[in-house]
Amino acid sequence: MHQKLRTVFFLTGMLLLAARVCPAAGTIPFKPGEQLQYSIYWEDIAAGVVTFEVKPMAAVNGIPAYHFTMSSATSPFLSAILMISDRVESYADIGMAHALLYKERNSGTTAQDVTVTFDWKKQEAQYSFNGKKYRPSPLVPGAFDPLSVLYALRLLDLKGIQEISRPVSDGLACVVVRAKVPGKQKVRVESGEYDAYVVEPQLAGFSKIFDMLSGATVKLWISADERRLPVKIMCGLPLGNFTAELKSSKAGN
Repeated sequence: MHQKLRTVFFLTGMLLLAARVCPAAGTIPFKPGEQLQYSIYWEDIAAGVVTFEVKPMAAVNGIPAYHFTMSSATSPFLSAILMISDRVESYADIGMAHALLYKERNSGTTAQDVTVTFDWKKQEAQYSFNGKKYRPSPLVPGAFDPLSVLYALRLLDLKGIQEISRPVSDGLACVVVRAKVPGKQKVRVESGEYDAYVVEPQLAGFSKIFDMLSGATVKLWISADERRLPVKIMCGLPLGNFTAELKSSKAGN
């Protein structure tokens, strides 16, 4: 099994734990044109920047879809430890019910291309690595991939919720992951101060997909406003502490 997909991007991995699609009444909190930029720190050392974007609406096999991307510019040290890909693309159906297609590319010394297709008629995911197809894996209804689930999280109004769960697939395995929501607190990051919900992922099931999370502790903050922005993530790993902070945000049109 390729470690590259298992640790595609640690920030995204942490965020997917907090997802359960249960939209609050009103509009979708993100639109095409939105851009979120995060500063990445390893201990107190600035280690790079990661950018998430909502691209123009697209279609996958004729199905209208949201198109999400993530691009990274990180230090060689961080990339080596977390195996961060240069670019990740994800497509989810326009109703944000599940993932449709996931792509990952790394153009380092050894080029690596990953594609995961989601066949909801067969309820299975097809994982391909550098063109080689692996055995399809079964899906749980409503599963997202490691990028689109970030946006699925933002559909959820966390007010009054104490525990949340969501099925997640990387194409090789599909697991149901859970998180506790102990309450709200103020948090200051590079882009400002936010009232935010604290989310504490339970990693027992999640480590089946991301091997590096064994023994890790995680806490993240989701803004308690209409945009529901992931503003900060803190993670304790055996090799040190990892932090991601929202540096800037641009709303979509």
